[in-house]
Amino acid sequence: MQAVTVAIGKAGTTKFLKRYVCVGLAAELNRMAVPAKAFTVPDFQSPEWGGGHNTYSSINIDLSSGSLEGFTPVFDSPRQEKAGQFGMSFSAPSFTINYPDWHEWYQAEQCVIVNKAMFCSHGPRDDHLTYKPGVASLNMTFNLALSYDDKDQKYKFTASAPTITPGQVTANIPGRSVVQNEARGCFASHVSDSTSDMVASMDFDGLIKDKCNGLLASIPASGHLTDDIVYEYAVGDSGLTFPSDTGVAVGVTGRVTYKGKEYPGEKPSNLPVPPPPGDADTHDVRIYVSAYEVNALHWAYQQAGLLTVIVHPEDIPSPQLLKVATYVDQIIALKPYRTRAMWATVAPVTAPVANFQAVWMFNKAALESLSKELPDSTYQLIAGLAGNAYVDVSALAADLKDCGVSNETEIATIVRVTKSIGMAVTQDLEFTLTIQDGSPSQPVIVFALKRHDVLQKLGFGKTNNAQTLTYAFTMADFKATYKSSTIPNFPGGDLFGTIWKFTGEPAYDKALQDMGAAGVPIPIMKGFHFLFDQAELSIQEGYLSILAEVDFLPSLW
Repeated sequence: MQAVTVAIGKAGTTKFLKRYVCVGLAAELNRMAVPAKAFTVPDFQSPEWGGGHNTYSSINIDLSSGSLEGFTPVFDSPRQEKAGQFGMSFSAPSFTINYPDWHEWYQAEQCVIVNKAMFCSHGPRDDHLTYKPGVASLNMTFNLALSYDDKDQKYKFTASAPTITPGQVTANIPGRSVVQNEARGCFASHVSDSTSDMVASMDFDGLIKDKCNGLLASIPASGHLTDDIVYEYAVGDSGLTFPSDTGVAVGVTGRVTYKGKEYPGEKPSNLPVPPPPGDADTHDVRIYVSAYEVNALHWAYQQAGLLTVIVHPEDIPSPQLLKVATYVDQIIALKPYRTRAMWATVAPVTAPVANFQAVWMFNKAALESLSKELPDSTYQLIAGLAGNAYVDVSALAADLKDCGVSNETEIATIVRVTKSIGMAVTQDLEFTLTIQDGSPSQPVIVFALKRHDVLQKLGFGKTNNAQTLTYAFTMADFKATYKSSTIPNFPGGDLFGTIWKFTGEPAYDKALQDMGAAGVPIPIMKGFHFLFDQAELSIQEGYLSILAEVDFLPSLW
């Protein structure tokens, strides 16, 4: 099963790796201390002078932990390679290592010749100096591998051991050091090795696991719409893939639960994996969302009772609509309850169900096109249909006939221009009027309602910690039919359809809009967010399509 599929293009993976991984690792490198170093220097004798010489032995040098000065690593653009491997590299121009303490101790023997006789003195020496060798450059490469662990159901990055190449080293041996006149190659080598050791000692894999993998582990939490409504983002049937080595693609299950109970709707056929956005595309990610996700949201809201609304007389502009006295003259059976008020309850019999199908919308774009393609006289006839939505072309044809449009060519034009693929929502509701007479079994009048809506105004929102696909409902049609009553001799009929229109419908509309504004969660990592104003959202044949840019908070490290 996979109800959501995601493809991240090359630009998106590069943005993530360069702006997050590279910037973070560069900061970590700058904070690193060069490890302390202890080494010995071979005994040596200084060149003879005036027949005398100096001999130095047991030479020990300790360098305290150093720091980097002028170290500004610059990462190259990451390179996507095969099997989910991303090549990473950086270079740093010349910099200095500052060792605050060069501690040297040794044995010194000084011999001089006086009147052909040699006199020698010897003893220990101890000195503390500062040491600032220079490094011409530093280059490093390593690989990051992205994978998914089926057992733990977690995405993870793994970093390889880095390859480090220091440039030419200037030893800058302290002037008072005993080894000032000794061969300096060993010190250049020491600095080079120490620099390499410094970078190599950095636990790249540990940092990646701590930072990046912690970030990847936040993806499941992005499906928690509420404590009770949870969308699960385990990898789906298509798995984690790297199409043509130009991006990352993955399908996720999108399984939905309410208080641990799984949505019982029919599992969707596997949603196709979208192609990653191309190099010329400014967007980072393309996401497909199946109707299953929307229907699961509707079911969860119904389970939570959030689509059941109760309306009291004081809740509406015209309280008399919910007073029995208003209807006594038309329905004699209501006379015993003349002084009573009614409460109106709207409740879904089943959760609303959305399907992708042809719909006919008289929206602004369609009306602008029709104003150019139809004669002015015909356009004026249909002006009153502005804002209407239809899920059945026969209902549209009936309204066009009532408007006075009879020309078959013009009707065909109107049908063609207003037609699109949309999400049509079917709703079976029950509308109950309960007379508040104080009895244990208060009298009720029950209507069955059939309603069709079209989902529109796709957008992005945020609910708790989830970033969501939001939408709005546009009612296409509804029909209220008398069902039953516990009032003796109640005649039935459709009189109370007016009560629904002005009492139950506005309250239920608000519940629907609140649900659409909460929206369907979209998988994303913590700290990242979709750029609302640059997204392209559309309804395709069988799924919702999202093309978006993603940004992140730079403080994640």
